[in-house]
Amino acid sequence: MIKKFGAAAMAALMFMAIFSGCTNERPVNTMSTDNIIEPEKGGDKVFNDAKEISYEEMVQDSGYTEFVFSVANQCSAGSDTNMMVSPASLLFAMEMAAAGANGQTLDEMSALLVPGASNEEALGFATDYYSALNGTDEIKVSNGIFMNKAFEARFYSDYLNYIVDNFGAQTDVREFDEDAVKYINDWVNDSTDGMIDEIIDSLDPSLDVAVLVNAIAFDGKWEKEYESDNISENRIFTNSYGEEEEVTMLCSTEDIFFETDKATGFMKYYEGGNYAFVAILPKDSSVSANEFLSDFSSEDYNEFIGSLKNIDVRTNLPEFEYDYSNSNMVEIFKKLGMETPFSMSADFSNISDVDVYISSIVHKTHIKVDREGTEAAAATAVTLTAKNAMVEPDFEEVILDRPFVYAIVDTATKTPVFLGTVNSVG
Repeated sequence: MIKKFGAAAMAALMFMAIFSGCTNERPVNTMSTDNIIEPEKGGDKVFNDAKEISYEEMVQDSGYTEFVFSVANQCSAGSDTNMMVSPASLLFAMEMAAAGANGQTLDEMSALLVPGASNEEALGFATDYYSALNGTDEIKVSNGIFMNKAFEARFYSDYLNYIVDNFGAQTDVREFDEDAVKYINDWVNDSTDGMIDEIIDSLDPSLDVAVLVNAIAFDGKWEKEYESDNISENRIFTNSYGEEEEVTMLCSTEDIFFETDKATGFMKYYEGGNYAFVAILPKDSSVSANEFLSDFSSEDYNEFIGSLKNIDVRTNLPEFEYDYSNSNMVEIFKKLGMETPFSMSADFSNISDVDVYISSIVHKTHIKVDREGTEAAAATAVTLTAKNAMVEPDFEEVILDRPFVYAIVDTATKTPVFLGTVNSVG
């Protein structure tokens, strides 16, 4: 059962859910189950023992915020460009994969995504978190599994049923060609209300087995709207390079203030009170936001949120909008200790009878903050690829676009009458 949040917990949820720094119809369970493998009885399947547990309790009792900030630390390190990740989007896409994992593959995924939780608890946490976020008006969470038709008969029905029932996953089977790339991108575009129009750029029809996709769209209006006299045009914002930029500032007085040795900040609620915007301003004005965040731990954040004071605080918030993309999430996860899922030792044997590994993770986000509120979106695509070619093609191909040998033969005996080579046709 979902419990009501206090102010600090609500701020933490917003911070963790979306972290700052053609017209195809959407597929709705279009998969035919006629060719899906019925799984053998028995075997270790984590989804059979997933714990029903409140995500609020797990946020408090586990190290999920460690995952939130370890990812943010890595993405912000060494860069001064705007950055925003959605740990929730990454969690949902990766836990859908983890539901079909075994052994060390599963252990490493759970240890990074929800530190301190068992495999069964980590999966239960993810599914309850999905239900909680998707149960509010401000956030729409969409999950999908797009399967290569060449491997259609290789997927296990109990795995697919689990992610449909517990992650609301939409299923789709199609040939992995250019049309499939467009179809998946259109699905993401629709699921993020047009804020993210592309998540993948290609698929390998002979090796890519499936793409697990999560998309999150957030649309929150301010609880206390900015009136015309609260909007200040032509103000100055000094960027991380020391250059002055002209901005529109939103001015207000809020009643929640934070302060630690490292930062000050405030919280501003969105309409309905389910979510809030949390601002964190480094006390050291010489560092960029990315430098600050790269060294800001979950412990630092918990201390910051714990410093909440109900006191009037005058605030200036610039209007801003930007997009962020990171196709290097595999390397980031490897640095954080998750290695086996991306290797030839990966074990996702509860998804299908095809031996697969995670070949890529693409993560994209969008945010717009203005006088009316905040629009934000995130999408994550996890591609499962066969370790070796296991699909028999429907046709063969011989392209004579390089030096070749030829023969003119006697058809009765196939004995060459002429035999030669072509090394140049010029």
